[in-house]
Amino acid sequence: MALNAPNEVSVTEVRNALRCPRIFALGRRRGRPVAFPVGASSLGATFHRIADRAARQVATLPQAVERLAAQASRAAVADALGAWLLAFLVDELEQSPALASMPSEVDDLGEALRELARYLAAEVERSDLRPADALRSLLRHTELEVSAVLGSAQPVRVSGRVDAVHRRSEGALDVVEYKLTDEANQELDQAQVALYRRLLRECLDLEAEPVILRFNPELATTRLAGPAADAWLEERIVPMLDHMVAWATRPEGAPATTRRDLCASCPLRTECLATYRDAFAPRDAPPAGSTHLRPDPEGGLAVTTPAEPRVPAPRDAEGHAEAEKLGKLIVDKLRKLGTVVEVAQRTVGPTLLGIEVVATRARVAQLDRLAGDVEHQLADRHVHFEKNEGRRAFWATRKRPRRVELAELLGREAEFLRQRPGRFVVGEGVDGSVVKGDLSDGSTSHLLVGGQTGSGKSVLLRAIVSSLCHYHPPSAIRFTLVDPKRVTFGAFAAAIAPHLEGPLFFDSEAFLPELESLVAEMEARYERFEQARVQDIHDYNETAPEPLARRVVVVDEFQDFLTDKATREAFLASVQRLGAKARAAGIHLICATQRPDRTTVPGGLKANLGGKIALRVQSAVNSRIILDEVGAERLLGHGDLLANLGHGTVRAQGPLV
Repeated sequence: MALNAPNEVSVTEVRNALRCPRIFALGRRRGRPVAFPVGASSLGATFHRIADRAARQVATLPQAVERLAAQASRAAVADALGAWLLAFLVDELEQSPALASMPSEVDDLGEALRELARYLAAEVERSDLRPADALRSLLRHTELEVSAVLGSAQPVRVSGRVDAVHRRSEGALDVVEYKLTDEANQELDQAQVALYRRLLRECLDLEAEPVILRFNPELATTRLAGPAADAWLEERIVPMLDHMVAWATRPEGAPATTRRDLCASCPLRTECLATYRDAFAPRDAPPAGSTHLRPDPEGGLAVTTPAEPRVPAPRDAEGHAEAEKLGKLIVDKLRKLGTVVEVAQRTVGPTLLGIEVVATRARVAQLDRLAGDVEHQLADRHVHFEKNEGRRAFWATRKRPRRVELAELLGREAEFLRQRPGRFVVGEGVDGSVVKGDLSDGSTSHLLVGGQTGSGKSVLLRAIVSSLCHYHPPSAIRFTLVDPKRVTFGAFAAAIAPHLEGPLFFDSEAFLPELESLVAEMEARYERFEQARVQDIHDYNETAPEPLARRVVVVDEFQDFLTDKATREAFLASVQRLGAKARAAGIHLICATQRPDRTTVPGGLKANLGGKIALRVQSAVNSRIILDEVGAERLLGHGDLLANLGHGTVRAQGPLV
């Protein structure tokens, strides 16, 4: 429906404005409302067609319904009505072969139609009429066009189409909306049906109670109290109509949405980026801003380009000022202790400051002896002294650490990450450089991550996954996520859903067959490589008509799979096989634990997980288990980490997602 006048809006546009004012404004600029797909069922239109067709043919019911006597049981009526509705579904399947390619969704649609039949049977049972006559009395209107002038400051014409109007046995009317979405859109659905109640009253002088029938596919019925719906409409919708007139005239003035879940699947995301230059984290920041298979404005699917992360100026004025003060303080402390030094270099990192000093009128040995006194005097700053061959430096924590944002790191390393799938970022080093890795590198093809509670391990895992998929479509890299504690990937999984190979795994019994199938997939890929006379997935994909996606398995708290003897051996056997030879096949493991001890991380497993990342752990023994060296027990937590990605151990701050 094309609506050109600023003071004319559709109910669909009102829903869009409630979701996101910018979606409404951009849709108006395009000349038609945007069919926003978040939470929508792929078969919702089919359900509505069947419900409408049934209501329009209620005058000529099949004999199975007509023969039902007044005393027929509710179950018998439901069965007859269910068969009637499913016959329409059969017609739809015959007319649309595409439906046959979605058997699971069609099964859900069939169950939703049976639920509708049960609902109608329950309403029919309350009547004294024969079921066929009661049904004709119940289904009063369907797909009813309504329109009325509303508004507070100025008149606005609102138009829409009601799914159905039902007349209950006692004579009261219901304005009914059918929904095949989950309850994430409940507020929008309530607003819509409350608005239709008002339009029916203004347009046709009908007083109807708002009802939402949600098929998911089981039926959940929401009946709103009429006065409460009216009050909510006056408080929320009517004032917004005035703003919608302004947004229709000046789209650039529309504010951003408050719903963080919408931007990842928005069909106008690219246009929004071009129109609204302000940084908007739900839209621009990873993982929402990554390369996704997203709905387009025409209702199809398209691989969108990733959001270009905004890279701020590298200057850290606050950190440099603090480093200068710290350097003067250390020089002064050493002078009072009888050693004259100068600051040779200052290093400003996100959480640490490094002050390299050189002795000018003293021997280096004297500086080394007095360094312990300086550490003691500045213990509140967590100062520690390091010797690295001929260099001497004091390191201290910043009074106010600088946030490290994943979007910034992705922007700084965009060229590196784009070159091939499998490249990722870990964090920002103490010298300001980006610590990064590559799963195609033999030394980092699989990762072992360890860190105690509060160390930032879960955030780091999400950051690594986000960086892996930000610049690459689902056809290039896919993930299998395992989350036994059910806290690491919950909401995050929805943001990268197009890149997921399947649902989240929560227990070993469900995951072990998937792990074994990956071993079989590895062997099948090597057979392909042999036939194509190539050595690895990179060479294969350069010439293959159907390139293979890299498969990345992320297992958080993998120690849960080792506590049960029934799963321990099978888990270790599969992990060791994949760790030993899956790199060239493009299958990679990222295994994380909060208890890095010898039981959890046996030697065979550790040897096959070449990349090592340690966040704060409880003891030096735990640090050695992960890194083969101490140090992780002294980390600060909250993303402070040590990583060995094939080029020696470096310290970094993990990014926020």
